[in-house]
Amino acid sequence: MNTSYLKYVVEVGRVQSITKAAQNLYMGQPNLSKAIKELEKEIGITIFRRTAKGVVPTAKGKEFLGYAQGILSQINELESLYKPRNENALELSIAMPRSARSSMVFAAYLNSRPDLEHIDIHFKETGAINAVHLVSGGEMDLGVIRYQASQQGYFQKLLEQSGLESEVLGRFRMQLMMSEDHPLAQLPEISYPMLAGYTEIVHGDYPAPSLSFSQIRRGAGLEAHLKRITVYDRGSQYDLLRHIPGSFLWAAPVPEEILSRNRLVLRPCGLSDVVNLEVLIRPAGAELPKAAADFLKVLRESAQNFEE
Repeated sequence: MNTSYLKYVVEVGRVQSITKAAQNLYMGQPNLSKAIKELEKEIGITIFRRTAKGVVPTAKGKEFLGYAQGILSQINELESLYKPRNENALELSIAMPRSARSSMVFAAYLNSRPDLEHIDIHFKETGAINAVHLVSGGEMDLGVIRYQASQQGYFQKLLEQSGLESEVLGRFRMQLMMSEDHPLAQLPEISYPMLAGYTEIVHGDYPAPSLSFSQIRRGAGLEAHLKRITVYDRGSQYDLLRHIPGSFLWAAPVPEEILSRNRLVLRPCGLSDVVNLEVLIRPAGAELPKAAADFLKVLRESAQNFEE
């Protein structure tokens, strides 16, 4: 069945005139009449009957027009979902680390593109392993993951097995994030043993880059048992750091705006030699729309501010 014929009869039914419908469809009246007859012959019913005032659908014709309108509506929806967008459109699904910097970079990019006429974005904060599964499974177009440099071999193998390619965006060392009122906040540098007895906040759905005793200078150690609070939401970590005395969290670089707003500070831990990587992942050989590619340029530039 020719779908163009469905458009023809729906328009005729709407205006109840073959002459007017032909004008609206930019075609000759004889050609429209011929198309209607061919369709009626194909489906075996009479769709319209002529009257002195024009044409009206028969009982079977009304039923057929209802189905035709539904089919055309679904076709229009499919075309809208999958037709190519122009350069003033951004459709993107991205998995990102739980990072204030990442969300601020994304927001800054969108604010710099007032020309975007169409925006459809899915922005998910999650851990590295889950991001790999989401991108490899097609639920996300691309992802950004973080892991320790010592884990690079493991992740490279995982990405290869998952059909993903990667690009290192930046390198950084974790720092201690804590309240301005933390007893250690005034120190320019904090040694690992000083954390004994204080409460550590960690994300529960993925292992954050952390320090192991093999990466700490000989003689350093915690003499007290570890106090730990596991959270699953980035927003709650700021509340806990502000309101639980002595709490701290290992964090990647955080924009000063976020620190100031939440009355937090970052302090280096002098015993840490752990280098962490921020890595872009995407399906191997995949091409992104220009607007998405422009965002990646901004992401790459922002990652250069990480500690080398």
